[in-house]
Amino acid sequence: MSNQLREAQRQQALAEIALLDTPPEQEFDALAQLAKRMLGTGMSSITLIAPERQWFKARCGPLAPETARAQAFCPVVVDTEVPLIVADACLDPRFAESPFVTGSPNIRYYAGVPVRVRQSNGERIAVGTLCVLDDAPREPTPADLDVLETLACLAEALIEARSIALRAAEAAEELRLAVERLERERRQFKQAERMAEMGSYRYDIEKRSTTWSDGVFAIHERPPSDGVPNGEIMDHFPEPDRTAFLTAVMRTLDTGEPFEMDADFFTAKGNARRVRCSCEIELARGKPVALIGLIQDITERHGLEQRLLHQARTDDLTQLANRAEFHRVLDAQLREIRSTEGEVAVLLIDLDGFKSVNDRLGHAAGDDILRRVAERLRAPCYTGFFPARLGGDEFAVLGPTGCNRAEMGAMARRLLHDLEIVVKGQGQIARVTGTIGLAWSREAAQDRDVLLRHADAALYAAKRTQKGTAQTYVVASDQLAGHLVARPLTR
Repeated sequence: MSNQLREAQRQQALAEIALLDTPPEQEFDALAQLAKRMLGTGMSSITLIAPERQWFKARCGPLAPETARAQAFCPVVVDTEVPLIVADACLDPRFAESPFVTGSPNIRYYAGVPVRVRQSNGERIAVGTLCVLDDAPREPTPADLDVLETLACLAEALIEARSIALRAAEAAEELRLAVERLERERRQFKQAERMAEMGSYRYDIEKRSTTWSDGVFAIHERPPSDGVPNGEIMDHFPEPDRTAFLTAVMRTLDTGEPFEMDADFFTAKGNARRVRCSCEIELARGKPVALIGLIQDITERHGLEQRLLHQARTDDLTQLANRAEFHRVLDAQLREIRSTEGEVAVLLIDLDGFKSVNDRLGHAAGDDILRRVAERLRAPCYTGFFPARLGGDEFAVLGPTGCNRAEMGAMARRLLHDLEIVVKGQGQIARVTGTIGLAWSREAAQDRDVLLRHADAALYAAKRTQKGTAQTYVVASDQLAGHLVARPLTR
């Protein structure tokens, strides 16, 4: 791919996230401050690279709001899409004559990593950097890039979440709090051994006995005076993590390859935890003598990741799955049935009269309608079905694997009845119904995009015929092979 084409893709991706020239946001400022604090530098920034300039979404220290792109450090990271460390810019021929080195802010040390975003085709491309700078040279350490890359991953997550929920104040607040929690966790990680949040262990292969540091005792909620419960260690891991851990240990003994895994864990007091375990072989004179490793309590971090994951996959208003999560689950079902020759069904639902509710009774009434629709889609009679809000007044339902056509037809007819909603307000009464389009994966050759197009075509065929009805796409036996027609489902 040519550099010109790559640059065009980069600028398109930058435009799509709508982050350039936006006001300061606490989430990004906190990340920049965290980078500066953790690496002990005088400056830090989250930088976006425009065609002729570099603009700082967040900055700490004596940095201008933006500078020219030419002779700057961050564009090199973006163009190459690899990390960059410059121990002393005055000794580096690429930057020695740069005005940012010879003049303010007199950069001598630079360390930066790419910040990438996802393009519409699913590929990731660098649009900026997370970097730290200083006016004095310094000897970099391997941990510098590790810290920056970890924070860059968080920056990427923030950008993606912001793009998805740009106008959601609650989501923005949640992300701000998430950054603060992650900042606290990172500070704790720096002090992990001293604060007993991480510990080390050693298993003597010949003696078949284990020794723990005090940190491991703390994680297990056992006093060091009790000694290591060698015969009970694995009892702290529930299945299936216990088997997975033992399998990984045996693989390490057989191959010599280290491993790292996360697992559920119960302390000696019965408290549930989430831990991260690592393991590798200790050699003596070329022979394995022990297994050594670390165990870290990551319960809080895991909980935060799960909450952020839930937020990324959930529609904020209805608490149904959002479009991205619906596509993910649909793709998983399609992969599953390809080996079983089964099929799945998708229903697309469009609300009739919804715009009138918004216009006559206000958006609060419209939001209430959307929440009521979500409640009905979650009713016990639809257990096993997977509902989602795709956006606006458009919903979707994924049928369970193994559901036959008669059952789906009956479900659609029941759903038509359940989607009849009457709303009152401001002395007016409005009625909302739902129109449904149903399609099956077999006719779509198990292709998600084709399946959704079929369901969409059936939906609008139903709307043209009569709103508040349902139609399904089927192959017409009396037509040319592959021609599809919509057939109504009686109510």
